[in-house]
This record gives sequence, structure tokens and C-alpha cells, in this order.
Amino acid sequence: MTIGLIALLVMVQTFSASNAHKANTVSGADATTAGQVAMTLLERDLLNAGAGLIGTGCRTIKYLKPGTSGAQEMNGMPVTIVADPSAPSALASRSDRITIRYASSGEASIAKATLTESMPSPSSTMFANIGMGFSEDDLIVLNDAEGHCAIQQLTQDPGSVGRGGGAWRFQINPSSPYNDPGDSAGLFPSDGYQSGTGTIRSLGPGGIAETVYRLQSRGSSTAPPDTDLATSRADMASTTAAQTLVRDVVALRAQYGWWNRTTNTVSFSSTIPTGAGAADLVAVRVGILVRASQRDASYTAPETFSFFEYDTPVQITLGSAERNYRYRSYETVVPLRNALWNRE
Repeated sequence: MTIGLIALLVMVQTFSASNAHKANTVSGADATTAGQVAMTLLERDLLNAGAGLIGTGCRTIKYLKPGTSGAQEMNGMPVTIVADPSAPSALASRSDRITIRYASSGEASIAKATLTESMPSPSSTMFANIGMGFSEDDLIVLNDAEGHCAIQQLTQDPGSVGRGGGAWRFQINPSSPYNDPGDSAGLFPSDGYQSGTGTIRSLGPGGIAETVYRLQSRGSSTAPPDTDLATSRADMASTTAAQTLVRDVVALRAQYGWWNRTTNTVSFSSTIPTGAGAADLVAVRVGILVRASQRDASYTAPETFSFFEYDTPVQITLGSAERNYRYRSYETVVPLRNALWNRE
């Protein structure tokens, strides 16, 4: 009996050690898979950034949003990166919010026209040289050479009016909640949009779409923090609730890649330089840190991880309660193909 008990004890200990090793291995494999999935999804959406918008040169985009009062204003950059204002203070240094913008319609790249009559202020009718690609209920963006952009909605299909130069009539009647003929909300620039320089472009019925990536906490505890990579999508009229994509992503950081026209090189930073336009943003680089779900008391992780360590590095510091987990870090640089394709 004594020999049997000793043998049983050895078998239990062997099984326990084997099971713990298996759990750590599976947990590490899950973290590897999660990181690859997260980077694939981020890269896919970043490659779409600026579709239909880069050629407008918009610096700011003003619009009316149904159900709200006053003019709303949107950044004209295809991607914006800010510290996530909803992140707990303990995680503020490791949690960026990445917003990706693009036209919701594939017509945006081809449905473009130039004003044939000036519009000093919004009215129910405007005239342009081309009507192909535009349809009733499309949201359109008006823009000028200074990058002032305003969104209106077509209330009829464009029609040829036989004016000089083959002008087309575009109806933007006040029946649409996006239109403000009197411009009481101040959508237009002070001198309006001028014939020959003002242009319009179709954005489709959904207008400008935004996809947001950020970290989302599963609880109030930050020891260790339980955060996941989440995304939400919105167009001009509606927003979807944030959905979890990948669990146990504990850091999400990103930087802009700016084109230097003098040296023909790209430099990375966390801010938008003064005077930079959408066409100057040619890449975004992203770093994420993924934690294995299984705690391993026998393992101690490094106290710090670095992203982009050879150029404008970003450092992530782990708390003491986080260091008994295994981690996988991922980095990638995503070229913004819509900005590159539209370069002069």
C-alpha cells in the first residue's frame, strides 16, 4: 500500500506539472494567434484609410448631423491618433485611439465635378460641369483649394439644364436634415465656394465612415488590467456599439508617418505637424502587446517593452501584478495606399 501511494503521488505530481506546462503552452499560442489576428484587422482597415477623400484636400469637414444642433466638425486626416480619453488613468500611457476615415461609397473616386457658378452661401440649387456618378440621397462634400469642406445631401438626381458649358443642376433642398440653405450653422467658408475652384464629390448615402480601434477594459481593476482590442464603426447617421475583436491586448500604440517633400523620406511622430495635409500622411505604424491568459508563477516578464525602439521609441511599463504572465509584442508599418496613389 505504501509503495502504491508513493507511485500515485509521483503520478499526480507528474500530471500536475504536465498540465501546467500544457496550459502555459496553449495560453502562449493563443496570445500569438490573437496578435496576428489583431494586426491583420488593423492593417486591413488602415489600407482603406482615405478612400475617396484624399483628393479633396480637406483640413476640416463641417456637417449637420440628424438629431443634433449646430455644425459638427471632423478632422480631414484619413487617420487620427490620440490618447484614448476613456482609458483608466493607469493605462493612459499605453492606450491610443486610432480613428480611420474613408468614403462609404466606391463612387467617391469617380463622381467628381467642378462648380460652374459660385455659391457664396448654401442654396437649394448648385451647378456643376458633370452629373455622372451622383444620385438622389447621396451625401456630397464641397471643397476649395484651402481645404474648407462642407457636406450637403442631394435631394434629386442631377439633371442637365442646358446652360453654357453643359452645366448640371444639383438640388440640395432644405427637406434634408443635412442641408442648411441659410447657413445659420456656418458650414460654408466666409467667401463660399467659387466657380472653377470649388468642387463636389459624392460620398454615397452613408457619407464619411469611421472605424475606431481602442482598448476596452473588462473591469475596473488594473492589477493586472483586463483589456481587449475593440472596434466600433460609424457613418454620418449612425454608430455601432464597440465590439471586442481580440482579448488580452494590454497596449495599443501608433504613430503617424509623414512625407518630407524636400528629402523624399518618411519620419514618424505622435503629433500632426503644423500645416500638414492629408496627402502628407503616407503611413501609420502600430504596436500592440498581447498577454497570455494563463498566469505562470514560475516566470517573470521584463518590466518594460519597447515599440519602435530604433526611431521615436515608445515604452510600456508593466506593473508588478502583470509580470507573472507571458507576452507577445507585434509591430507593423502600414503604407496608406490612397495617399500614395494621389501624390503629385
